[in-house]
Amino acid sequence: MANAELIEIFSAIQGEGPIVGRRQIFVRFGRCDVVCEYCDTPLCHVDLARARVETTPGVRDFAWIDNPVSTPRLLEAIAALDRPSGLHDSVSFTGGEPLLHAEAIAAACPVVRARGLETYLETNGHLIDALHRVIDGVDVVGMDIKLESTTGFAARFDENRRFLAVAAGRAREVFCKIVVGADTSDEELEQALAVVADVAPHAPVVLQPVTPFRGRGCPPTPDRLLTMHALAAARVRRPLVIPQTHKMLGQL
Repeated sequence: MANAELIEIFSAIQGEGPIVGRRQIFVRFGRCDVVCEYCDTPLCHVDLARARVETTPGVRDFAWIDNPVSTPRLLEAIAALDRPSGLHDSVSFTGGEPLLHAEAIAAACPVVRARGLETYLETNGHLIDALHRVIDGVDVVGMDIKLESTTGFAARFDENRRFLAVAAGRAREVFCKIVVGADTSDEELEQALAVVADVAPHAPVVLQPVTPFRGRGCPPTPDRLLTMHALAAARVRRPLVIPQTHKMLGQL
């Protein structure tokens, strides 16, 4: 069984994307291969000796376990939080970048599904080889298309296209999230939208205004956000504008 570096495991309400509002068990993996300027998970860039694991769903009564965490121990933590039956919609594999731990995810997915929970992968959308290793066990893929104007590094639209082609062809459901900011231009947004329009035109697209964190990130004005939505509506089917609602709700 594979081992994985974890930050935390906990129960909370999903605050992003088209399944916003649903209760999930979150498995937050450590490490990330990119550093976004708006990153609100700085612990993914730190080597952690221990991970925290919630004991009772929603109570925030965390215990600590040593890293790396074995797949059986990860699954034990999920099982402990999966009560009562029906409380949770799915298990979210998030990060950091969860695909840096593809072997652990691939091993965990069949067991999660056997519990009656869906598997949800939240990813930066360019680690294509790792996606191939997990995709048969993933029900929903939430894929970022990252923009230079908000992340601070060059976009990877070609890799995003190849990644989306795999996800859309093999997962039951896939959606794309684009974090937009005050400096996001029409041209940059249209390039990102073209990835979806050309590869998976029926995939939902979520425009997410960047949430300022530690003085970084400036969201679009309300008027500008309406213009961005109009641009998206001209390229993809029924785009959505959804902020990070878990920040408003005080969720982890």
